[in-house]
Amino acid sequence: MKPISSFSLLLPLTIFLFTIYCHHTIAIQSANTDLIAKVCMHSAHNDICIASLESEPASQKADLHGLALIALRLATSNATDTSAYIIQSLKNATIDPVIEQCLSDCSEHYLDATEQLDDSLAALTAKGYGDVNTWVKAAIADAQACEDGFKEQGGNSTVLSHRNNMFKQLCNNALAAIHLLAQG
Repeated sequence: MKPISSFSLLLPLTIFLFTIYCHHTIAIQSANTDLIAKVCMHSAHNDICIASLESEPASQKADLHGLALIALRLATSNATDTSAYIIQSLKNATIDPVIEQCLSDCSEHYLDATEQLDDSLAALTAKGYGDVNTWVKAAIADAQACEDGFKEQGGNSTVLSHRNNMFKQLCNNALAAIHLLAQG
């Protein structure tokens, strides 16, 4: 009779452990997909909510608080990108004076929105969900004020409309997660 090699013992054990790991990983991802779907049910744009949250690898292992943080960070990143876009647009020497004034106003609005989202992140860390709600809604109001400024001045509202709408949607995703956190 041949002696049993250590390879013969380790191979089945390795396969068994790998199988358990894979099932555990799939179960976690499935649970987080369910959690993301639950959060996004409360968002006005369910498809954008799911796509944005799932685009962040950390969302696959995040709890509800973690998803709220991710949503706030996505909105903050979008506001920062929009601010940079506005600043770059203002450097255009041939810009119409009405558009220039609207962009200048929007630049201030997006700086305020970024600060409000930073305050929201701090409030979320402290579990001040009411404060988070207030700050995020204020940030949404800033994006809306930017959009309204173009309309009131007779400027081309499409200059930033897409960016304003996306920012508001990302903020609404954060509010959806905060809503669930506040419910306990």
